[in-house]
Amino acid sequence: MKNSYLPILTETTKKTFFDYIDSLDIPQIDYFAIGVQNVSTKKSISLMSRQEWQKHFVLNQYAEYDPVRRVTLHTKRNLIPFNEIDFLDNYGKEIMHQRALMDIKNGIVLMERFPKFNYMITLGTGFSKFDAFDFLKRYHDKIWLIKRDLISLIEKDTNHFLPPEILKKINHLSTDAK
Repeated sequence: MKNSYLPILTETTKKTFFDYIDSLDIPQIDYFAIGVQNVSTKKSISLMSRQEWQKHFVLNQYAEYDPVRRVTLHTKRNLIPFNEIDFLDNYGKEIMHQRALMDIKNGIVLMERFPKFNYMITLGTGFSKFDAFDFLKRYHDKIWLIKRDLISLIEKDTNHFLPPEILKKINHLSTDAK
């Protein structure tokens, strides 16, 4: 599928994202990404803290074969440690190798799922002996706040990315919840 991935380019979103992650102090985590996936079209947008990785990802059109992106689209899990992600093929293995060369060797993916779209938050590290479950136990509250903040940060971009019919259903559900 051509054009299944685009970076978030909104300057205010990018500035706020980088200011926000620069203010964070979470041991072992030195890479952050937040994205939105349209479940039906399999298209996504995201913002990655390593701009050289984002450029490399786009330039090489990794979206279709990226094991991290694939697993989030084909599972219902909301927490996915990197060490539990299957590479599926040599191309996926190469993408994970390229990711590791950019010092994103390990990490966790956190999902916020809705019927028609997902938010995907990646916390990455260059630390190869990273223990995702120990990390989650230690920093659960902080991770939950980061997840909430990053989702709020890209809400405007989400509204531009998703088709209006999906947004109407979500807005209708949130109105009913009041």
